Amino acid sequence: MATSFQIKKIHTLKNILSIDDDLYREMLLTFNVNTSKKLDFTNASKFIEILEEKAIAINKWTRQQKKYAGLNRSDNMASDAQLRMIESLWRELSYYNNDKFAKKSLRKFLKLRFKINDVMFLTRIKANKVIHGIIAMKKNVEKSAATLN
Repeated sequence: MATSFQIKKIHTLKNILSIDDDLYREMLLTFNVNTSKKLDFTNASKFIEILEEKAIAINKWTRQQKKYAGLNRSDNMASDAQLRMIESLWRELSYYNNDKFAKKSLRKFLKLRFKINDVMFLTRIKANKVIHGIIAMKKNVEKSAATLN
């Protein structure tokens, strides 16, 4: 699910761009939803990128630096993109629409499965294992949900 921060950002950008409600709903339909609250985390991020590009083009917005960008990490540590991907995948898997809960549950998962206290301590190799583990968990959840329906 989209986070409350993402939903606020979408609506802020919508207002900055003066997008009318009909066009806004049409844009959401490209993601197969009729409200931003029904976007998943990844699609909300994509929608935000689209809106940001439009706002930047008309000089009404400046893009913020991506999370974890600019960290001076050694070559064997997880990349910025890996860290963002782990958080994004975990956020999609999280069953509460709450950033604090998602962060806490991710830390618990990392501690139990990988003996790591935070994503910042992941090496590139362990980050790949975490990513594949979360993807496998997502597939299992989707498979279970499909059998319930």
